[in-house]
Amino acid sequence: MAKTIWTLDLGGAPTNEDCAQIGHTPNFDLVNNAEAMLYRAALIAIAGSPPAGITLRIKANAHDFGTYRTVEASIDNDQDDGSHASYIETLETGIAFWHQAGFAPPEFGKLTASDQLAGFVVDALASALRITRPTSAGAFFPESSGPIHRNLTAAFPEAAQRAFPEGAVPC
Repeated sequence: MAKTIWTLDLGGAPTNEDCAQIGHTPNFDLVNNAEAMLYRAALIAIAGSPPAGITLRIKANAHDFGTYRTVEASIDNDQDDGSHASYIETLETGIAFWHQAGFAPPEFGKLTASDQLAGFVVDALASALRITRPTSAGAFFPESSGPIHRNLTAAFPEAAQRAFPEGAVPC
């Protein structure tokens, strides 16, 4: 029997935010790629890292006017430990605005060359970590910042290091 992997397209940006448009957005390929990378990170911020059997990746989608990218969940039910349904439900719900995952609205207009992409994404993640950081007493305000901060820290240690270099006070 052949192994069955199914996929779920999660979109390329929060549902109520403006997003890159083929034929309209300057540097569309670069901006769309950054947008999808940050949306993937935002989904991880709210849902946590994927459980075994689920992979979140950036997928290129061919269109008559060009290629655009979205976040896709690849799901192997054979590895479901019982956590897939609730994780997928959280992914499907997604977010309407960047701030729901702790992100300031990204300034995609600053991207002009592909060699800026990795730094742009890490900087946006570091910013989200600073936005969601705990107070000096260790409490999170709002309380919903706690899981977001912990999920981002666990999934993106390089961004956490950039946000809080050794010896820096996290607030």
